[in-house]
Amino acid sequence: MIPCLVLDQSCISLAPLSNTPRGIDRVEMAYTRHFLNHWPGECVTVLPMPWGVRFYERDRALKWLRIIEDMWRETLEPSKDPAYSRAKRFLSDAEFVDDSKWSKVTPPNATQIAVKYWKAVADVGFTFGRSVSRYLPDKAVYLNVGQLEFFRPAFRWLQRRRDVVGVCMIHDVTPIELPEHHVPEGVRMHEKIVRNVAEFAKALIVPSQTARASILDEMSKYGKGNLPTHVELLPVPSAFLTPAEPDPELPHQSYFIVCGVIDAHKNHLTLLKAWEALVARHGAKAPLLVIAGSPGIMSGPAMKYLAECQSIQKHVLVSSGLSTPALRLLVRSAKVLLMPSLGEGFGLPIVEALAQGTPVIASDIPAHREAGAGGDVTYVGATDVAGWISAIEAFSKGQHLLPGTGSYVPKTWNDYFKGIEGFLAELTSRPA
Repeated sequence: MIPCLVLDQSCISLAPLSNTPRGIDRVEMAYTRHFLNHWPGECVTVLPMPWGVRFYERDRALKWLRIIEDMWRETLEPSKDPAYSRAKRFLSDAEFVDDSKWSKVTPPNATQIAVKYWKAVADVGFTFGRSVSRYLPDKAVYLNVGQLEFFRPAFRWLQRRRDVVGVCMIHDVTPIELPEHHVPEGVRMHEKIVRNVAEFAKALIVPSQTARASILDEMSKYGKGNLPTHVELLPVPSAFLTPAEPDPELPHQSYFIVCGVIDAHKNHLTLLKAWEALVARHGAKAPLLVIAGSPGIMSGPAMKYLAECQSIQKHVLVSSGLSTPALRLLVRSAKVLLMPSLGEGFGLPIVEALAQGTPVIASDIPAHREAGAGGDVTYVGATDVAGWISAIEAFSKGQHLLPGTGSYVPKTWNDYFKGIEGFLAELTSRPA
C-alpha cells in the first residue's frame, strides 16, 4: 500500500517576506511541485497555524504553490524584469552610475507583506485545514526539506503520531562550523535544527557527502549519529535546463558573476579586494562584476567596502531581485561564474553555471569539489586574493587554467527524485 505523503510547506509559505527565493526555497518548491503532481498515493501539505498544525488537500496545495511562484516572479519574462534591465545597462554603458551601490529592488515592508498574504489567502480560499494529530492517515510519511526545524512546536505532533515516518533534510550546518561569520542567533538556530531533527526525525536527507559528515557529527551529540541518511546531490533547476535563446545584447560583454545572498561566509569581500587590485592594474579595461544577490544579515563588511572603495564602483554592480529566467540569461552569457564561499553544504550556482556551459572559479572546499565534479571548474583557496586575481585575469585573456574534461552531464530533478523515492520506499518497507 502506498503511504500518504505529507509535504511541509512552511519555508515557501514565507514568500511574502522576500522578493526572490533562496536556494533552500527552490528545493522546497521543487519537492512540492514534483510530489503533488506525481506521487501515486494520497499527497497533502502541512503548515503550522495559530490554531495548530494543519494539513491541506492536494488541489489547494497546488494552487498555493502557483501563487507563490507568481509572487516570487519565477515565471517573469526577463524583458519585464527591472532588475535585469538595470544589469544590462550597467554592462553596456560605460557611464552607468549606481548612486546607491544597492539594487533598486528593496525588501517588502510590513504593509506590503500583509497585502501579499491577504491576497494570497483570498485567491486560494480560506480554510482551517485538518488536524495532523487526529486526521492524518495511518503510517504517513512526513517530509520536511525547508530547514525550518528550529520551531519546536511545529514538530511535537510527531510525538503523538509515532506511526508517521518523519524525514527531514538538513542542507548544511555552516553556521555551527563557522560561527565567526554568523550572528549568534543564527548559530543557535542551527543548533536547534539539529537537536529537533535528532529528536523527531526517523531519517535524514542531505545534499552531499560533505554535508553528511558534518551533519551526522553534530547529530552524534544527541545520540543520533547513526540516523538513516540518504545523500543525493542536488540537480540543476529545471529553469536552467529548459530551451532558451541567449540575449543578443549580452554575449559581447566581458563580465563575471557571483550568485547568492551577500553574507560573510559567502566571502564576497575577497572578490572585492581582488577587483580593487584588477582595477589598479588594468584601469578602465578591468572586467565587470555582477553580484546577483540580496544583502544578508552579515553583509555589512562587504557592502561597506563597496561603498568606500571608489575605484571599483564603476566595475561592480549589486543586483537584487532578479527573476530566475533573468538570472539564467546573465549566468549563460557571463565569462565565468565565481563561487568564493568559505563553507557550503553543496554549491547550487556551480551546477547552474555548468549546465549553461559557463566555466566556474570556485573556492577549494569539499562541497564545491562534489558539485563541480566533471565540469570546467578552477579551484582557488577561498581567501587567496592573489590566486583569485590570477584566475580571473587568465579567463579574461581567454585562458583556461583547468580545462573541463567534457564529462559533465547535468543532473535533472527526475534523476534526483528517483533516488529520493527509492529511499522513501526503503524506509516504509522496514518493520516499524
